[in-house]
Amino acid sequence: MNTNLEDIRLLVLDEISGTLSATGRETLFNEIAVNEDAREMRDDLLKVLTPEIVAQIKNQPFLNPADTIIGRIHHQRRRKVITITTLAATAAAAIIAFLAIPALYKPEQPSTSGIPITSTALPNNKNIQLQLSGGQVIDLNADTSQVVGNVSMRSSKKTLTYSANPSAGAAEYAILTVPAGKDYTIRLSDGSSIQLNAATSIRFPLAFKGNYREVYINGEAYLTVAQQAGHPFIVHLPNTTVKVLGTEFNVNTYDSGTAKIALVQGAVKVVGAKDSLQLSPGQEAVYTPDQLSAAPFDETDVLSWRIGKFIFSNAKLEEVCRVIPRLYGISLEIDNKDAGDKRFSGVIDRHQPVENLLKALKATNGIDYYTDKNGTFHIK
Repeated sequence: MNTNLEDIRLLVLDEISGTLSATGRETLFNEIAVNEDAREMRDDLLKVLTPEIVAQIKNQPFLNPADTIIGRIHHQRRRKVITITTLAATAAAAIIAFLAIPALYKPEQPSTSGIPITSTALPNNKNIQLQLSGGQVIDLNADTSQVVGNVSMRSSKKTLTYSANPSAGAAEYAILTVPAGKDYTIRLSDGSSIQLNAATSIRFPLAFKGNYREVYINGEAYLTVAQQAGHPFIVHLPNTTVKVLGTEFNVNTYDSGTAKIALVQGAVKVVGAKDSLQLSPGQEAVYTPDQLSAAPFDETDVLSWRIGKFIFSNAKLEEVCRVIPRLYGISLEIDNKDAGDKRFSGVIDRHQPVENLLKALKATNGIDYYTDKNGTFHIK
């Protein structure tokens, strides 16, 4: 067997996770007996991934148990996963939940050196803000209760509730903007609840009037729509529209020109420029300028953002790094084109510092990073 260091790394990860086969064990120990680099790699990984560390992270709460996530990724051909952590020089070092390994792969296309990784939906402001039709802008980062004009509002535990004077004439619209690195929930006047992901905005009327309840969303959001017979709820997304009566579903427009609508309960109709389709629970519609299609989706993958978990399965590092700025509100660039093509499977916990995530990637010996004088992170 022609064994390289990447093969050895995977064998060691299997050893740590308890899934190493007899044949793999023989290959591993034959190699480390004669290969100093392989032996040092194994020693380094065993120092980082102690049984206590692995056990602690496996016990962390996910939408599905960590073992289920690990098991699902294990079944992918030629890809394996192990919970990765990083240890600082002191005993007070943080433990993070990031399941990641570089996979065996052949790069599909070379990446451009020095790629700036940004999100087109990233607001410049770091605060969650509500802009009223009169131009007033209200920061919602901290809990607050106040009355502005005809609107009484309360922001508590990352949730906005409000009431507006129903006797006002035309519907007054407001815009709620959630910047990168945060999430927020709004309860609309009809009782519907909308959880907004990072780098997302919603335009909505303070009081619904007429036969339709309409909102406009750009980014990602999870909607629980209150049923109102005779008053359909309409979600306008860039380039497409979702019509519902009472349901729970997720919308995602992060990728320019693409809209994803994943139905959890109820029924929705997705309307594109040329065609439309009706979704059943468990289906996700994907709209692009060329087509509108539907297929089953994995709730763990699609909805884990709601508890701050973000799952990647055999994704290029370049793809992962496009998400990181949105999750943490940072600037990130890939300086090394080869690093951008490496593949990872794992779960990011957004509630942990971004430095811990990058140290975890570094602990796999897959990448390295630094921060420049402007605070921009660079993958090298």
